[in-house]
Amino acid sequence: MNLLGHKQLGQAPRRSRGGRLQSAQALVEFALIAPVLFLLIGATVDLGRGLLIYTMLQGASRDMARQAVLGYYSGSNTLPPTCTTLSTPCSLGALTNGAHQLDPLGMSVVYQDSTGISAPPAYGAYVANANPLQPGTITLSGVINASTVYVFIYELDATPGNPNPRWSCPTCAGVNGAAVRTSGHQLVVVDMKLQWKPVLNTLLGIPSAITFDSQSVERLEF
Repeated sequence: MNLLGHKQLGQAPRRSRGGRLQSAQALVEFALIAPVLFLLIGATVDLGRGLLIYTMLQGASRDMARQAVLGYYSGSNTLPPTCTTLSTPCSLGALTNGAHQLDPLGMSVVYQDSTGISAPPAYGAYVANANPLQPGTITLSGVINASTVYVFIYELDATPGNPNPRWSCPTCAGVNGAAVRTSGHQLVVVDMKLQWKPVLNTLLGIPSAITFDSQSVERLEF
């Protein structure tokens, strides 16, 4: 026989009214804090991805500039280098292949040869430096797509009378020669631009995008 005031075995404890109020309060507080918390987490992930994209863009431009100075690449930016035709061929690919390092991040690559030896590709505008032997400023023009790498490759030619800057223009070969780069230890500039739209901007309906720019300059080895 149970003593007075003792609970019977198996009887579930009752939750006090104060406990239910505390649980409800905690849920309300979480509902208020959760959007801010998720926003901070999303911003952190976006920032990390943006930093990774920019770092890889810098690495790609440096790698392409180092390859562009080789004589093997003097004939074209889009064709395999001439060392692939040697008796012991090299394993290098086209110069512009270097920009595809960003493919795993979901980026596309755009490169076009110019229609004029002294004019940039159609997707960019070039403003010369006050010192014509130093790289100028390139801005994207026309319809520009986000998550797309736009590649610019040109030579700064110090020889009097030669085009400066000198862009790759296959249709200009009759007048200016077939080579996209001429001997004389000129400077080669690889300028890569990327418009990146963070995921949060898309979710929040913000139309703005961030433009990443990486420029590498090397001197021809021939």
